[in-house]
Amino acid sequence: MLVFYRLIKDFWNTALVTWLILVIMELFNPGTVARLINLEYWFYFLFFSYLAIILLKKPIFRS
Repeated sequence: MLVFYRLIKDFWNTALVTWLILVIMELFNPGTVARLINLEYWFYFLFFSYLAIILLKKPIFRS
């Protein structure tokens, strides 16, 4: 379970940095990112993956 926790945490960090870069691109050149992906859905995914990180931190889920 610890390996799964580390994988989710690394993936979350990568997704967060990517989301921030896309938001900055959208601020400087409106419409370019919105045509390809919906940043709201990306943000929701980040939120739920962060909840998974919190749940996996609890000692109940660790073996």
